[in-house]
Amino acid sequence: MKRFTSAVVAAFFLHSFTAVDSSSPVAPSCLSKIVSKGPQSHAFTPTIPTVDHKTEAAVGCWKESQRLVPLLHLHSRQHNESAFQGWTAHPNGRGTTDIIWGCCVTIFLCCWSVVCINVPPARWGRWRRIHEKILVTCMSGLGPEFTFQLALGQWLSARLSVQDFKQSGFQHWSMKHAFLADMGGFVLHAPDFVEFPLNARHVHYLVVKGYISYDSVGIDVDIINDKNKVNGLVRFITVTQILWFSLQCLARLLQHLTLTTMELSALAYIFCTLGTYFLWIRKPMDVTSTIVLQPNTSLANILIQAGYLARQPYRSTPLDFVDREHSSWYLYWTYWMNLVRKLRLLYPIKRGPIEMIPDDNFPPLSGTTVAVLILFQGTYAAVQICGWNYPFPTPLEQLLWRVSSLYIILSIVLFWIVDTYAWKVYPTLKRYLCKPVKPDSEMGYSNLCCARTPWTSSTARIRNNTSPYDTSMDIPLKALIPVTALGIGYCIARAYIFVEDWISLRALPPDAYDTVEWSALLPHF
Repeated sequence: MKRFTSAVVAAFFLHSFTAVDSSSPVAPSCLSKIVSKGPQSHAFTPTIPTVDHKTEAAVGCWKESQRLVPLLHLHSRQHNESAFQGWTAHPNGRGTTDIIWGCCVTIFLCCWSVVCINVPPARWGRWRRIHEKILVTCMSGLGPEFTFQLALGQWLSARLSVQDFKQSGFQHWSMKHAFLADMGGFVLHAPDFVEFPLNARHVHYLVVKGYISYDSVGIDVDIINDKNKVNGLVRFITVTQILWFSLQCLARLLQHLTLTTMELSALAYIFCTLGTYFLWIRKPMDVTSTIVLQPNTSLANILIQAGYLARQPYRSTPLDFVDREHSSWYLYWTYWMNLVRKLRLLYPIKRGPIEMIPDDNFPPLSGTTVAVLILFQGTYAAVQICGWNYPFPTPLEQLLWRVSSLYIILSIVLFWIVDTYAWKVYPTLKRYLCKPVKPDSEMGYSNLCCARTPWTSSTARIRNNTSPYDTSMDIPLKALIPVTALGIGYCIARAYIFVEDWISLRALPPDAYDTVEWSALLPHF
């Protein structure tokens, strides 16, 4: 027994001294006595008996101490794990429910209050409109950068519409008019066709061609404001919650208190929400009625006067020929949503002219707006990377968090590389490298590189799953396959971060429950 006790004490002090300074070796003789400093110290002073290493007893004692070193490491690890704190009540401070409530309320307000859905058909009831808003809110929950991209494209479209009208001599056309038009606030009711919604470019075309008068669309701004049903109280609550939540997080960082991963995710939502608020500040919210426009001629005559382009089949409305430009992201998104509709998870698209402008209609972006979008996407992903050294409950969770956060930002970079190559670089190279071989009566020249092969014909339905088939919705396989793969991985990474935000609450550092000392942040004179 005496031999075992001596071995334990020797292993304990040898391990302690070695952990303090591994560069300076400690001889066994240095551990003979440890005396507490101070004249009035009465601490216990353990004594390790001096042994002769040549004796058999000394060798056995040394082996016994080496056997106990792993046990001391296990004790140290268990001590570190016990430093985490589980579910904590909140009567005396910040509790687990406080963290959950603050983050969930902030994220919900960021997703719900910012959404401005397009004008629904008149036959839709209140619950159908709420259902549509919930779907758009879910898109914001999946990725607030998607909603920001949608708002950015609509802002650019409205800005270009204002420029077009002013160049045509209509100076009173404003951003509010353009937003109202792009969200389907104007519908065309021709005598020989059913009603269908117009966007800002359709309205400009009809006004310039003289089919409708400008007075019918250049309505007073007060009328648009009257249609706007923005809830000032909800936005005030949202802004107040955002400011208070951000201030709390900043104060916790200044006082070196732990921020949970759920709070990091909420901060990422806040950043994109503020950008979306700015872009949609002039867009009317929850407009439920439309302005009916009656042309001074039939729709058939409008199409005849348009010429060859109007004879092509339309996908949304008979005026598709005015604006057939689609963004690449709109093509990807439509392709994926068609797959979801085949699973009967979304409402099917009605054949014929659409009843409303889709809420997931992503307009094209310019070079400057693409740069702004990349900035917001990168910042959103960088917020997740801030949790790189966060003390997760297990090393595996920390590893998965790092992989997921890195993948999100890497997928953004790879997406823009693939998208730029497939839609801009490759067509440009193809146009310069391919030589024309024969004239074509309609398209000018055809070339060998652009000729349809059996392979391209067999993959046509893979590249385009629209019904009815619309050639303007074709996606190159060199873009569709890698972007789809990146999108699947992105969803998996986002799903893990969402799950980890919740399961990490089972074991948090104790200072995660410490409240901010606001008095310490105030200047003292």
